[in-house]
Amino acid sequence: MNKKFLYSKPSIIGVLDSGNDEFNDIGSWLFDDSPALLRKKFREDSLDELVMELIDIFREGNPNYQELAGLFGLVKIEEDEQEGLKIWNVRNIERLAGDLKKIEMHIDAQSLIINKLYLHINELSNLQKIKQKLNDKFEEVSYQDINGGLIFNEKELIIGIIKLPEEK
Repeated sequence: MNKKFLYSKPSIIGVLDSGNDEFNDIGSWLFDDSPALLRKKFREDSLDELVMELIDIFREGNPNYQELAGLFGLVKIEEDEQEGLKIWNVRNIERLAGDLKKIEMHIDAQSLIINKLYLHINELSNLQKIKQKLNDKFEEVSYQDINGGLIFNEKELIIGIIKLPEEK
């Protein structure tokens, strides 16, 4: 599967950029269904498989936060800014398992690189399976158990899997 589209420069509203045309040429739209296949994978895979895929994506480079958010379906995005950071809260995620309620991305406002990615889940029961898969697939990934979740580092990125608090 061609994941090249994930590493295009993010588009900035109001700025025309013809340097991003490598993936957006007519041939890529007609003949390469990689974005659709990856969206399907994000929607249908188990949570542990999704986490492994995200680690692979970040190991290959710094993905475009807009493209990454789009892999979770027709989502609702809330954007906030704090001291040099863009914070994207991605909601209404299309997951067949319904296990992922929110994704929070902390994006450097200058470089537009994702620094932190938090997956907010409903159930902690998946964490043990995720840890086992991490140990099996990636020898050098370091992770830390926290109360109500799991945090791991990949290059200069922090990925957190956190249980959402119960709604009252």
